[in-house]
Amino acid sequence: MSIEEGAVIRRLSVEDVDVFRRIRLEALSYEPLSFASVFDDWVHLSDREWRQHLDQAVFVAFLSGQPVGMMGLRFARARKMAHRATLVSVYVRKGERGRGIAADLLHEVAEHARDHGVLQLELAVNAENSAAIRFYQRHSFVEVGRIPNGFLGHGAENDELIMVLRLK
Repeated sequence: MSIEEGAVIRRLSVEDVDVFRRIRLEALSYEPLSFASVFDDWVHLSDREWRQHLDQAVFVAFLSGQPVGMMGLRFARARKMAHRATLVSVYVRKGERGRGIAADLLHEVAEHARDHGVLQLELAVNAENSAAIRFYQRHSFVEVGRIPNGFLGHGAENDELIMVLRLK
């Protein structure tokens, strides 16, 4: 889907493993406080392990053919939880923020979720990441819980906010 002239969002396939590796490592490198994962846990993964991560839906935004943002979706597998999915790996390159890329990624991910019977999107976000929290609130996510010290690292203990969006 076009988000501006020359920009597209698409779901990655296993053939896009190099694109996924590039944008994921960029995200973990430039925004280490935003993710539960760390760069060193991903940089040495084998191609097979990278491809396994693409078993779940990963959408990437491209500007001029280059990946500039991503958003993943992890479906709940248990039958009684199959109406739920979790947003993961949310990232937009700093220089491209404020252009609607994250909103368009979220739209594509939400449509994909709806198409698969999902009624509720969930996420966890570092309580110190106020820009991300404001973004989610603007898109009707509501805070439903807080895990004290949910994120440990970089010499800090930060709470993790749990947010939910009921899909219509």
